[in-house]
Amino acid sequence: MLYRGYFLAAVPAFVLGLALALPDAHALGSPSASASAVASAAPPNVLPELPRLAPISLPEPDAAAIKELDGLLDRLTSEDERSRANARTAVGEVSFSLVPAIRHRIQDLRGSLDREAAPRVLEGARKAGRKTLKGKSEGDAEESSKKKKKAKKDEDDAESGDWLDFLLATPHAKDRDWKDIVSLVAMERMLTAIGTTPAVRELINLHAYFGEMLRVDLQRQILKLRDKAVPALIEARQHDAKIVQRWANKQLDVLGRAIPGEAVASNDTQILADVLRAYGRTRDVDAERVILSFSNSDRIQLREASREAITAVGEPGIWQLRDQYLSLTGNKAPKEWAWDRLARELFALYDRARLAEVYKLMDDGSAAASAGKIAPAVEAFDKVLARSPLFDRRKEMVKSYFERATQLEEAHRDDALSMMRKALRLDPKGELGKKLEAEIAYLEGAISVDRGAPDKTAFQKALTIDPQHAASKQALAALEDKVVERQSQMPRYAAAGGIGLVALIAMILLARRRAPEEKRLDPSPPPPPPPESPTEAPGAGAA
Repeated sequence: MLYRGYFLAAVPAFVLGLALALPDAHALGSPSASASAVASAAPPNVLPELPRLAPISLPEPDAAAIKELDGLLDRLTSEDERSRANARTAVGEVSFSLVPAIRHRIQDLRGSLDREAAPRVLEGARKAGRKTLKGKSEGDAEESSKKKKKAKKDEDDAESGDWLDFLLATPHAKDRDWKDIVSLVAMERMLTAIGTTPAVRELINLHAYFGEMLRVDLQRQILKLRDKAVPALIEARQHDAKIVQRWANKQLDVLGRAIPGEAVASNDTQILADVLRAYGRTRDVDAERVILSFSNSDRIQLREASREAITAVGEPGIWQLRDQYLSLTGNKAPKEWAWDRLARELFALYDRARLAEVYKLMDDGSAAASAGKIAPAVEAFDKVLARSPLFDRRKEMVKSYFERATQLEEAHRDDALSMMRKALRLDPKGELGKKLEAEIAYLEGAISVDRGAPDKTAFQKALTIDPQHAASKQALAALEDKVVERQSQMPRYAAAGGIGLVALIAMILLARRRAPEEKRLDPSPPPPPPPESPTEAPGAGAA
């Protein structure tokens, strides 16, 4: 079974080796020719650096997370039934950010929990839960034979029932031991609900802290998590506690993930990356071939995890590295190569094969740039970066992007600014770094002027970076001239405004004065009232 797993995991590497050998027809009879053909796809002696596997970190919990956790546990152990019910629902909806706070509170309980009283409280709740479920099942049974079978099944179901629900079904809010064991089991449920590798690490540590008291329940949580639990279980095979090592091996066997070829049978990229890193942390030489099979993955997350794991295994895995080099190139690696040189050579071969088209685009762009065809060069470089944002020769593109941005500066400033920023990201500390920063600041200021909201600080920033930046000096001078011109015209504008205001006041006063005079001198009498219409005499209609 072990060899079958390794064989399946080594298939991708074999296919890559075959692909490397096929492009050149003459190379079929000469393995060394295929290796040289692949090496020619990139500049010689360019080897990638070995990535380092980050150590497991245990961040300190923040006050807000501890407060949130404590509030949830307080509601879960309160006397109010509704509060307990709502808190029970919230236990399965917690965020991964609570893991440090949960670890902190578990350590507190580890020291304060009564190791004699807590198991009795837990066992009492489990017995009550089994009795309740068994009573319900017997009431539904119709025949004696079925009763026995169903009773046995219900007993098994009760054993696999949720211990937290059993504890909450018989609340003792004033009992310190009950509150402690409820909090402990509740935090176990939270870690299961979170389900990340750091959360599962804390879940496994519960077995080391509390032994047999939680062992059965922990096994059920591991079965619920399935593949999510595999990375932490692999790491736990080298746990400080021997009891945890044996338990972790057993759980991996139960999950069908005991050997490397089985452990990588997950479709989840994050889980698979964590599995590879777990093998690296445990320096599992038997897993080296499986790890190597992901070193050329198209998924960057897996590729990086694989290479970090190989670096972590280090010297013990050198024979697998040599075998892989032989299968890829047809040549034995030089004996003087240490494991790290060998790993870098392998990674370079992988990268050149995977990025053969990208290297061709890079060569085309470099040729266009050398011929002074800046626009085609930039177009080729854009395609390279789209395929491989961290391309190892990206610093060679900076000059072309800068020159193209300079060409676009007058007519298309927004495009020029975008290109300048891209060039700076490619090599922020290069020889053009300061010049690019100054140009970016200048273009930001120029665009603000174009939009009618001049920003002098952008030009001043450009001059701070590059005191000889001529365009920024000219822009600042032009802005100063406009300010001076505006200030010189202010008295004229003020005088004109004053005259207009006086004229307006005079017109208002004149209009108000003429109105009463016209009313007093008007000789026309008031119009007479309209004549009254004669009314008909009573009875006229009758006549």
